[in-house]
Amino acid sequence: MKKLSLEMLRLSTNEILERSQMKKITGGYGGGAGCLDMKCGSKHPNNVCCAQTSCSDLTSGFCRVN
Repeated sequence: MKKLSLEMLRLSTNEILERSQMKKITGGYGGGAGCLDMKCGSKHPNNVCCAQTSCSDLTSGFCRVN
């Protein structure tokens, strides 16, 4: 996987999180509410997988990365 440089994104200062703001971010795989932890499919019709993921029978009804 290629590394991404923040300079390449040309973000303004108000689009970059400060260290104190980064500490408040939770979630991700294993976080309990992350996209890959979410049940989906016919038994969980109200749950919608996050962007870049889809529901799969191969993962026993959990969202998986496309």
